[in-house]
Amino acid sequence: MIMEQVSFFQNDSTDPYFNQAFEEYIFENYKEGTILLLWRNTPAVICGNYQNIFAEINVLETMDKGVAIVRRPTGGGTVYHDLGNLNYTLIRTCEASKVEYRPFIEPIVEALNRIGVKASMNRQCDIAINGKKISGSAQKIVHDRVLHHGTLLFDTDLDRLRALANGCSSNYISKGTKSVPWPVTNIKENGSKLSMDEFTVSLYDELARIFQITPMTLPDAAITEIQEMSAAKYQSWDWTYGHSPRFEFRREFDFRGNKISISYKTVKGIIQEITLDPPDDRIRASLTGQRLKVEELRELFSRIPGYENFYKNIL
Repeated sequence: MIMEQVSFFQNDSTDPYFNQAFEEYIFENYKEGTILLLWRNTPAVICGNYQNIFAEINVLETMDKGVAIVRRPTGGGTVYHDLGNLNYTLIRTCEASKVEYRPFIEPIVEALNRIGVKASMNRQCDIAINGKKISGSAQKIVHDRVLHHGTLLFDTDLDRLRALANGCSSNYISKGTKSVPWPVTNIKENGSKLSMDEFTVSLYDELARIFQITPMTLPDAAITEIQEMSAAKYQSWDWTYGHSPRFEFRREFDFRGNKISISYKTVKGIIQEITLDPPDDRIRASLTGQRLKVEELRELFSRIPGYENFYKNIL
């Protein structure tokens, strides 16, 4: 049996913005063969390309906790990353009409089982232990190249996952992709005696027995380009928030002893067509054309006496 040859690019960064740019750089610049990446992020909530980030994520709590908010270029739902989660990426040349998840997931499942993790493929794009998800995955297809990436929950803070990847979707009307909740568990909770570092090394070692792996190194110029992409794209408001699909927001809430009803529409994250009941021309004028950027909204309402916390009710 001829083993599939795979190029492995080492990435020791745990910066979620840099790592997203690193993955995109590899996908855009290496057009032949199969490529494997293994990488970890410090705490971050990662939203799918076609999602309304405000409906999927508790944006205010996520920012207050200093957790990064990142939009990735693949579809699918919102996930939470921290250092207890290992991400994998496989890039291959495929016939676009025949692209499936199974050929990408099966090697990961095989490697997991070889290190004693009794995992199996679950639904179209998940890996599970006893029906509980330990991995979700998503794909991006450009011509005949497929980027497939997924999570591996080893010892992730699941309480934080549930708290932050939990937006107020009932307030939003949108065609954006909605996340589909599924019971999750950690590999560590299912009998693994390994540490996170041992798990990462063991998984790599088993993948090296499944594939014929060649270690690769990026030149310094490529790292500089990745850093620039990280800042210009993945840390930008335009990509992270402005990329959200058009949506309408509706909510009723109590504020300063009064019941208020508000609705507005957005295009590329810009507030339009505001309706307030009872009417308030000052608030409507202030919000019209305003970006849905927390820092700007906080500053805007700080200048209106008594309305300092109003912005918290319109996200």
